[in-house]
Amino acid sequence: MNKMNKFQYECIKCRACEKACSIFLTTEKYSPIEKLDIIELLLKDENLTKKQEHAIFYCNKCEGCQEACPQEIPLIELYDWARHEIYKKVGFQSQKQAILTKNILNEGNPFGNKKSRLKGVPSEILRKRIVGSSQSSSRSKVLLHFGCMLSYRLQKMRDDVLRILDLLGVDFSILKDEHCCGYFIFNTGDHESAKVAIEKNLLQFEEFNTIICACAGCYIFFKKQYPDSDKFKHIIEIIDQKVREFQCEGTLPVKDDKEINKTISFHDSCHLTRPFGITKAPRNILTALKYKINEFPHSGKEGLCCGADGGMRILNPELAIQIGTERVKEAKDSGSSMLLTLCPFCIYNFQEANFEVSKFKIGSLYREILSYLKKYLDSIE
Repeated sequence: MNKMNKFQYECIKCRACEKACSIFLTTEKYSPIEKLDIIELLLKDENLTKKQEHAIFYCNKCEGCQEACPQEIPLIELYDWARHEIYKKVGFQSQKQAILTKNILNEGNPFGNKKSRLKGVPSEILRKRIVGSSQSSSRSKVLLHFGCMLSYRLQKMRDDVLRILDLLGVDFSILKDEHCCGYFIFNTGDHESAKVAIEKNLLQFEEFNTIICACAGCYIFFKKQYPDSDKFKHIIEIIDQKVREFQCEGTLPVKDDKEINKTISFHDSCHLTRPFGITKAPRNILTALKYKINEFPHSGKEGLCCGADGGMRILNPELAIQIGTERVKEAKDSGSSMLLTLCPFCIYNFQEANFEVSKFKIGSLYREILSYLKKYLDSIE
């Protein structure tokens, strides 16, 4: 409590946070300063109105406000604390949040899907990689974790990731019964149920030394809420390292500065840039692909959010798509031929937002990487 009070009174109302908040820039409401005022009421144990409760959840948790704050206030930590306090007092903010939590605890995913996460995965990869199968030869201590979005909403992206690691010669295993990381639940404020999901995963993770994360949302949750955070790596870092190794060996070509294949816009994942500084790896790869990047007006650690995460797609999907539409329009107006991203939350939101922008091309960075690798590595498998 004393810690929370200290952070509250460090705010100097400079409003730098508002310039980095996609939700505030779009709605002119729900600013970080407004949230801090509401947190002050919670600290005084005063009752909140429904509108004030709701405002705490109108946050993408992109950390833009936190990055911009000259006082270095840990705003996301405060918002998470406030969400938990509100949940303890009044429960879920919406029926969708309750359904999502029940689905994760009962079925292992937020969609309530009873089918295998591995449905449709190429059989030759399954035979080599799946843990617990009599046909598998995998004994790797490196686990590839897909996440719920790739498993159930973006299966082509899932399969591209598998083929990329296979082509690059990465030794890894996959689980037959992967479970949700718990991030979806945590964002509702129900931290106790999130801990149930965490404990279930920790039991499965015990035998692995490294866990490669294909989802940026899973990655940030693993790094910040799970013990032994150093064992978690994002897949783009692994791909970047292997591509550079292959370039040094001469297996993959080094880019000729005179060659340009495409001019694209690249959208950074908020969950990778601000908390972990992962900005160079995807750009290194795009350079290897001979792509010219039209950077957004705000990119890297200063990038604006796609609008999807922090639970916003559940609480207010229309607002999430509205914010995503603004990012797609920025990419189109830059003269780029397409918008690429590597985050499943971002690409899913952009694909829906794109109907408002004359169907501008939205692409997965992994699909581009796979096409590049197959050109040079398929013949030497």
